[in-house]
Amino acid sequence: MKILSIFFLLFISTSIIPALNSDSTITVHAYKLDEPLEIDGYLNEPLYLNEPLRNFTQKDPNEGMGVTEPTEIWVSYDESNIYFSGRFYDSQPDSIDLALMRRDKFSESDWFWIFLDPYNDDRTGYYFAVNPGGSVADGILYNDVWRDKSWDGIWEAESRVDSLGWYTEVRIPFTQLRFNEAEEMTWGINLNRDIKRKHEFAYLVMVPKVESGFVSKFADLKGLKGIKTKQRIELLPYFVQRAQYLRHDADDPFYKSNQYRTSIGGDIKISIGSNLNLDATINPDFGQVEVDPAIVNLSAFENFFSEKRPFFIEGSNIFDFGRGGANRNWGFNFGTPSLFYSRRIGRTPQGDIETDGREDYPEETKIIGAAKLTGKFNDSWSIGALSAFTEQTKAKIFTEDNRIIKAAVEPLTHYAVLRSRKEFNSGNQALGFIFTSVNRKIENDNLKKLLAKNAFTFGLDGWTFLDEDQTYVITGSLIGSYLHGNKSSITKLQEMPYRYMQRPDKTFMPLDSNRTSLAGMYSRLMLNKQKGNFYLNAAIGTATPGFEYNDLGSQWFADRINGHVVTGYRWYEPDNIFRRKNIYAAYNRTSDYEGNVSRSGIYVSGGAEFLNLYGFNTSFSYNSEAVSVTLTRGGPKARVPENYSFGLSAYTDNREKIVFEPFGGYSSNGLGGYNFYYGLEIEWKPMPQLEFEIEPEYEFSNSKYQWVTSYEDDLATATFGDRYVFADIDRETFSAEMRLNWSFSPQLSLQIYLQPFFTTGKYTMFKEFAKPNSMEYNVYGQNGSTIIYDEENFEYIIDADGDGPAVQETFDNPDFNFTSIRGNVVLRWEVLPGSIFYLVWTHDKIDEDHPGNLDLSRDFTNVWKSEANNVFLMKFSYWFDV
Repeated sequence: MKILSIFFLLFISTSIIPALNSDSTITVHAYKLDEPLEIDGYLNEPLYLNEPLRNFTQKDPNEGMGVTEPTEIWVSYDESNIYFSGRFYDSQPDSIDLALMRRDKFSESDWFWIFLDPYNDDRTGYYFAVNPGGSVADGILYNDVWRDKSWDGIWEAESRVDSLGWYTEVRIPFTQLRFNEAEEMTWGINLNRDIKRKHEFAYLVMVPKVESGFVSKFADLKGLKGIKTKQRIELLPYFVQRAQYLRHDADDPFYKSNQYRTSIGGDIKISIGSNLNLDATINPDFGQVEVDPAIVNLSAFENFFSEKRPFFIEGSNIFDFGRGGANRNWGFNFGTPSLFYSRRIGRTPQGDIETDGREDYPEETKIIGAAKLTGKFNDSWSIGALSAFTEQTKAKIFTEDNRIIKAAVEPLTHYAVLRSRKEFNSGNQALGFIFTSVNRKIENDNLKKLLAKNAFTFGLDGWTFLDEDQTYVITGSLIGSYLHGNKSSITKLQEMPYRYMQRPDKTFMPLDSNRTSLAGMYSRLMLNKQKGNFYLNAAIGTATPGFEYNDLGSQWFADRINGHVVTGYRWYEPDNIFRRKNIYAAYNRTSDYEGNVSRSGIYVSGGAEFLNLYGFNTSFSYNSEAVSVTLTRGGPKARVPENYSFGLSAYTDNREKIVFEPFGGYSSNGLGGYNFYYGLEIEWKPMPQLEFEIEPEYEFSNSKYQWVTSYEDDLATATFGDRYVFADIDRETFSAEMRLNWSFSPQLSLQIYLQPFFTTGKYTMFKEFAKPNSMEYNVYGQNGSTIIYDEENFEYIIDADGDGPAVQETFDNPDFNFTSIRGNVVLRWEVLPGSIFYLVWTHDKIDEDHPGNLDLSRDFTNVWKSEANNVFLMKFSYWFDV
């Protein structure tokens, strides 16, 4: 609470700072049209007799100088649309880049960028981009300097090229934009021309690199009069046909019934005035057309993958919490909690099946329906709300007496998120809140033992700038969490890997198996220097042991007190060798509520770009000996050795047909463990419409304390009646991600993704943890202990005292060799604006022979011969503008 009190005192004291009018003095006039503009790339209408915008300033390569090729841009509008037209002269028209790219796939080209701030709030807006080949990109601007490409508007652009240069016309319907309707409006605007061969970026309003801000510096767009927004109602029905041919047993009674699936549903989008959008969906198609990468997780912590489902992606930035105000955030073993991790909705069911038999376990939880409201009440007050229901999900079991029964593995659940933020004093201060809830109707005793009945979080966040020119900003956040359920479900939460309240030596908030609720708190305060050559960032934060938000968030820490200080220097002006360079140095420290220091170290990073646009980045870190309360996975705390790491990456000029990005690193610790990795990303653009990427990577690691298992033994008094078994592990991983993007036109593209993945782990030197709060281990097979390998059953038999009274334990050989090939092919055709047809093929194979031994040739042959999963999907969605 002290952190929050400090923040509110600063908020109140700095709110008296007068609002700094940071807008550009440039004014852009929009011409009123009597009839709609024909979008064909030919600038032959009477509009083009008017005076265009010509004054553009370079940000790169020669900051402050004018654009090197004549540029003319017109802004116009009618009752329904706003138009942007550009004439881009070029002294070398044969060098104009005609690259075709799938939507929002940005790489350097001859782009024309449009940036709009319809609310004129100096912090949010939209961007649109088009290149000479007709490729387009769009997205959202937020927090003044950040971009989110997830938003896809319905708009139109046409480009053409001739001997003088290239031309474009863009039409954006007012219905696609949110703004405060008035008889005469002033919007924020910026425009940008990129010239690829010169690596030139010229802006209408150029913000120097040493400065901060982007939207807040926009010019004023005036002349928008008499615009009356119409009621926006958009319908997007969809049809999906799915056929899957999977690995299965010939006598699987469920296989054929799941082989072919047809889905029909739809989305509706309704505008509420000109400010708000209401999105609703019935029987939504939340299937993703991209595959998640293969991974083998040897830790106790969950892996989190990025969201790929359109309903959740679009407008997701409005739910962003705790990071606004500052243009850069550092974590160092801490961070702002992700209270809303949308992949929780429709997740894989969590329940166990207690009946013996052949199972048909669902891969996902069906979403009955979902709705969200996003937008602004006015130019300084945003709102986002989401509500979703998932059905009670049941698995089928074919029992040993030939009956088919069902068992609930996920209850009927309601998910809700409410987010709002109000800015004050032209964005110099802001206060916001977020509320999340998960409410389950649990009727199954098994699920009652696993899941909390209700889970809530409530958070406050905000920022305040400390000076008139917005150089320094303080951001703060405070979150409370509360869950309740039966004793078993709350005990399970207390035993989560980021908490481990069951530790036998835990003194602060140890496990209480009689609890029926769990509550906790998080807070953080951060100072950031927004601009200038010299850089400074500092933060302090805490999360109590009971802080829990994993039901709807993505949680990886609790019971933590953390702080860091970062300083650095950035050189933005070119010299005789470098175009730019930077260096940063930091100190960070993490402990828990018992005073156990789990991390204390330094971090140094730097980078530079040469005049030829080649560059490199490097980093070094050192952490002193520390205490781990997670190593024994619920057992007593242990010490971990000092360690250091080094990383280096480089890149070549991304304008070239072939671009190389090599990378590598090395780390080591005081016990002799080490890790190294290296790889190379190659991007090849043999022709304007074709792009190929490949990223092979190899990694080897040797760890001296890889977790194996634990077991009870009353004679293990030094470790509280349990023995914790570890081993050395040599792990090798080779993978390669390959992507091919072939754009036949701006509307038709083919994407191919392939990932071969090989990883092995060889366990040796089995040992047990000997003494709490130490790095001491007793190796099996030494000092009277024994270890025997049963080759017939692939098991190890260990005994801490040989023929003595200690408990003997048996465990499976943990060696592994996992090989997979995963990939998909996606044909995307935008038949009409907003109406899209997909053909998708997803393919994967796995092989796990020869554990502990990596042989790429043998393993690839084996996985290639293995049985595959093949899924074919056809989807068509049609956009109606009612």
